Amino acid sequence: MTHLYEDLIDVLEKEFSLCTQLVELLQKEKDVIASLDPRALEQLLCDKEAITTQIRVCDETREKILDNLGFKNKTISEVAGMAENSYRERLTSIASRFTSIIHSISELNRFNSILIEKSLYYIKTSYNFLNNFDVSARQKISVEA
Repeated sequence: MTHLYEDLIDVLEKEFSLCTQLVELLQKEKDVIASLDPRALEQLLCDKEAITTQIRVCDETREKILDNLGFKNKTISEVAGMAENSYRERLTSIASRFTSIIHSISELNRFNSILIEKSLYYIKTSYNFLNNFDVSARQKISVEA
């Protein structure tokens, strides 16, 4: 059973590392949104998608391990409270770190959503302004199409 706790801690550490990378991307996203650089934004979105896919895989692995430990649908904090003594402190520490990073991710997502809304408003306003003077935007045709 102890190897399951070690496996759980390993997958949680990997997932935390991925969440840290996600925070870094979300911080970069602020600058990319503000710069209105569509290529940079597209690359950033691809990077975010890759990380979230890896996080999803970690989640699935974590759920299987928790099920094998008899902790199905339990949070990390709940598992830490019921874990063997030798793992309790490590799991409590991981749970605390996850609480902190999830808060950071939520705040950055909220902030970036506001930036996106403002950017869209700016684009719509500019478009409407140009339309008032019968100026039409040049449309690019994708080479891939």
